Amino acid sequence: MPEISLTNLKLGIFCLFCMLQVQAAPVRLLTQQQLPYSAQQKDGHQSGIALEAVRCAMGKLQRPVEIKFVPWKRAQNLVELGEADGFFSASQNSERDRYATLSQVIAPQQWRWYFRTDSTAKPLSEEFRQSATVGAYFGSNMLTWLKASGYRIYATPPGHDQLLKMLLAGRVAAVLASDLAMNEAIHTAHAEYKIRSELQEDKPLGVYFGHRFLKEEPEFLTRFNAELPACRVKV
Repeated sequence: MPEISLTNLKLGIFCLFCMLQVQAAPVRLLTQQQLPYSAQQKDGHQSGIALEAVRCAMGKLQRPVEIKFVPWKRAQNLVELGEADGFFSASQNSERDRYATLSQVIAPQQWRWYFRTDSTAKPLSEEFRQSATVGAYFGSNMLTWLKASGYRIYATPPGHDQLLKMLLAGRVAAVLASDLAMNEAIHTAHAEYKIRSELQEDKPLGVYFGHRFLKEEPEFLTRFNAELPACRVKV
């Protein structure tokens, strides 16, 4: 058996250490405070149907993940800049596709129009589009769609609870919102009998992984997607 020098042994241990460090590098994901999809308590505990699906898939891949809560627009900007690996829970749009790739579904979502119950507005009519004031939360795909579709946008707060308050106060004629998140806000405000809704479209949610990250790990998204069906939380 050939004799192993002390120098070669040290080099081998160092290389093994480096490999373990690379394997242990967590995937850096960003999300926002938005029940029931993702939430973080004051003690740091994280939960939510989308967050749990992501953690489940990462666990099956035996890949550590670091999830941070930041404002939604900032989350997208940081992934575009390469300072984070991905953001969720997100629906598809062409602007996000420019710098990231959307995973398979981690949670369901409907875009729904919300009105006060006494409203008879028709949100897809040209009259409504030209005359009514509407809102969606800041940084959302819904806000992007409203702008592109020519609606008169008045309210762009950072969350669904503020959107609901503006709607109930009559500051906007309608808001376009994520159904499960808005339902949480309505329930918390005990406003179930004050609000009605109409479906705009189904827009399921996934994780947008940055192109820079996927270039470094080209097999990752295929493996992540394969684990999702067994990890999605039924609602």
